[in-house]
Amino acid sequence: MSETNSKFYTGDLTNSTIENANLNETTIRFANMKKAQIIHVDLTGSTVRASNLSEVNVEGNAWWDMRMNQCDVFGLNFDTGTLENAMVSNSHLVNLTINNCIIDGLKINGVLIKELIENHPDYRFNGESIPKKTLYNEAGNRI
Repeated sequence: MSETNSKFYTGDLTNSTIENANLNETTIRFANMKKAQIIHVDLTGSTVRASNLSEVNVEGNAWWDMRMNQCDVFGLNFDTGTLENAMVSNSHLVNLTINNCIIDGLKINGVLIKELIENHPDYRFNGESIPKKTLYNEAGNRI
């Protein structure tokens, strides 16, 4: 996709695969993306609103400054990606599992979580298994 500031409205992307794409500054609204595969996609500065992202597989993506409002993300699998400077609010985080992630600065209701869990007897972290941030060149290609 070579267009910038693209907008997708009321689309059916069920079971779609979006791979190695630059969706920087894209707006996606009212899209059904159930069971989609979003792999190595730059969503920096994008907005996803009122969309179904249930059972989506998200892998190796850049989500800096991304906004997600009123979306269903039931069963979302987010693997080896970067979710940095993000905010989740007024949401249901029932049965959310976070494994082997860098959590510097992670807060829940203003409480720094890293300090709490590092003192827990079951806490284990293997930072070497976490890949570096996904980077993109000016043409939007992953480097």
